[in-house]
Amino acid sequence: MADKLNINALGQVLDTTWGRTSTPKTASYSVKFSLQGNILVVSYAAIVNFGTEKEMALMKQRYDEESREIISAALKNAKASYKKLTGKNFSSKEHSTSDHLEIINFNIHNPKRTAYYRRKTAFEIA
Repeated sequence: MADKLNINALGQVLDTTWGRTSTPKTASYSVKFSLQGNILVVSYAAIVNFGTEKEMALMKQRYDEESREIISAALKNAKASYKKLTGKNFSSKEHSTSDHLEIINFNIHNPKRTAYYRRKTAFEIA
């Protein structure tokens, strides 16, 4: 019989609402976790600045690659912390992913634009 996932330990590993884990290690992006049943949702957000439509396309491509790497590293770190806490592993399989760029600052007199780049990736965990 397979070991059951220790939800309390996993919640402790993923919680970034208070204490040392709530303090970001970087000011350039944010990674947050949420549990929805046996689905673990990892959310990535970053602020992007660009001047032209061409730059926007390049930035979206760059942040697409970067967000995938950061989400992968965050999940790997969560798995290592869970193993350290419980002595057991949990598995994850990517279920879905989506990303978008939301322009939050636009002025016709200034070419600089600011946007949020967001990615949400859902993993089925066991």
